[in-house]
Amino acid sequence: MQIDHYAADDYFPLDSAPIYEREAHWNIKRIARLEALLPNAHKRHILDFGCGIGGFLRRAAGHFASVTGFDLSSRLVKSHRAAGFACTNTLDELPADIDTIVLFHVLEHVAYPWDTLILLRERFPKADRFVLEVPNTDEALNTAFTSEAYARNHYSADHIWYFTNKTLRAVAERAGLDVLLDTQLQRYTLGNTFGWLAEGRGGGQNKWPRFNDTALNDAYEQALIDQGLADSVFMICNPR
Repeated sequence: MQIDHYAADDYFPLDSAPIYEREAHWNIKRIARLEALLPNAHKRHILDFGCGIGGFLRRAAGHFASVTGFDLSSRLVKSHRAAGFACTNTLDELPADIDTIVLFHVLEHVAYPWDTLILLRERFPKADRFVLEVPNTDEALNTAFTSEAYARNHYSADHIWYFTNKTLRAVAERAGLDVLLDTQLQRYTLGNTFGWLAEGRGGGQNKWPRFNDTALNDAYEQALIDQGLADSVFMICNPR
């Protein structure tokens, strides 16, 4: 797949507000993790590489010293800028003081993910933390439950790679990064899982909102992480 596929004006929907709201708790969770795990988090200058509709970019502003987005879509870049957020689709326009680079569900789309990480490492020598998150192909709906309906959703034409913790670590190390934290993150709630198991489709979190309780889903996430079954691999790395 050509990389300019993601630059096309019609790749992302014109109205991204529903996606922004649907993914809100994912990005709130990511922000909380970074605040807890990055040294001097509030002083960090973050690059959100592959920021897409801006779910992290827009919510993270104010939590860190600066957050700058990068995306191939000129339409989205213009939208973020018009809303007052720093964003570009040109690497040369990015600030030189970037010290943290986050890639949320980006590397699975890239033909040579280690080369992407090497490029970023070399271009931003002050960056001492890389935060990597990708879909986990060993997640519960693929392995513990083996949902055929979910598998048809999981295996996407947009994804070149299907990662596990082991294979993402291999990519990071090939790119000259040491893994400081090797864990997982669960984006979707228990209600969503029930939807796939009961009806063979997503959206169960809307049909059965009683399963969206925060404490319940925190426990659900931890149980999945403990067994390596959460829906996303999550790593924090630093350059060697």
